[in-house]
Amino acid sequence: MESELLFQRIDAEREEAVARGRAFFDCPELGFQETETARKICALLDGWGVPYHAGVALTGVVATIGSGGYHVAVAADMDALPRKDGQGNLHACGHSIQVANALTVLHALVPEARQGTLGGRVSFFFTPAEELTDMEGRAALIASGKLLGRSGKQDMIARGWFDDVDCVLSCHANADPGRGFDVDSVLTGFLLKRAVFHGRAAHSGAAPHLGRNALHGAVLAETALGLLKDQFAPDNCVRIQPVIGGVTGGINVIPDTAALETYVRAVSREALLDAAGRFDACVGGCAAALGLSAELSTAPGYLPLNQSPILNRAVEKNMLRFVSPEQITHRPVSGASGDVGDLGTLLPTVQFGFSGIDGAFHSDTFSVRDEEHCYLTAAKVLAGTVADLLSRPEYQVKSERYHEEKRRYLSDWLGLSEKG
Repeated sequence: MESELLFQRIDAEREEAVARGRAFFDCPELGFQETETARKICALLDGWGVPYHAGVALTGVVATIGSGGYHVAVAADMDALPRKDGQGNLHACGHSIQVANALTVLHALVPEARQGTLGGRVSFFFTPAEELTDMEGRAALIASGKLLGRSGKQDMIARGWFDDVDCVLSCHANADPGRGFDVDSVLTGFLLKRAVFHGRAAHSGAAPHLGRNALHGAVLAETALGLLKDQFAPDNCVRIQPVIGGVTGGINVIPDTAALETYVRAVSREALLDAAGRFDACVGGCAAALGLSAELSTAPGYLPLNQSPILNRAVEKNMLRFVSPEQITHRPVSGASGDVGDLGTLLPTVQFGFSGIDGAFHSDTFSVRDEEHCYLTAAKVLAGTVADLLSRPEYQVKSERYHEEKRRYLSDWLGLSEKG
């Protein structure tokens, strides 16, 4: 399979590829609510005669072409975010671009699959709910048995959808103002931490000394965590940015309950667990100092992303078809996280970055500036990498310990036993 032939097919449907990108960008839906996005994906697959499974992880779609041989997964997030102005939702992290590019690559590969010349299998995973929002709603879905994980990829992993996959490819928009790419980016992992301080209510004017102010506990802990940050090694990229809420009482009542919530982030699992333990100790010490009690809870977020060096070489080789070496950023470190990190713990994984965006991520200013680069060039890099992986054995890296690592992941991280 020749990469140049795939590039020609992508160029031949340039208008259709850009139109798909615009259509998905204009269809922003929140996690596990991506019903219209899924419908659009399935309609295209039906039109192309590609078999698929719908309703995976509630709203996800999985389509596989080819047979036998090396098995490549292309993962694309589906969900959007609520607008900050309250006026609906917005694809403020560029997930719609991932969906559009995956479909463009799939369509370019269809003729090879029909002719039996693909050289292996490619599965396209359209995964819901990468943004970890609405924690109460997701906890309810887990409690009811509808989900096994808080995100689409976590649920798919738990249910065995990745069990016969050899590697994972993904791409994501980045904040580079130029027209380039990044490879081997570092994403932090995180845990969700919640501390509820309990005190004693009292009249704030007549007898404040009889109360124990729970809000003071949360404020003291927030201050202490700010001072604690200096003790974390910079290379570990520890991030703790708490918010305070759930305060009871009123202007004349000493609050007897207050909650402090945060993500605890770090670039390695070891650093993450260390920071989480120190968070707990900080909360406990602040509560004790003020005569309060503190109720701590922890929920799994996402694991740090560790990328495959071999797959990154294949990706960079294809980037260099379109940009100069100076336009490729190597190993940028981000405080952001993604459930692609969970896949990277189990399987050889890459997520390369592409520029072409205006505005800030996760804000109402986000927009696609360079449609050519986002919807065509990035798709060609993805397509060329798939072609290399299926035709060049030196790139065909696999995990020899997948099932062992999956059992550990399910039990230690998600708190589950392995599901078939």
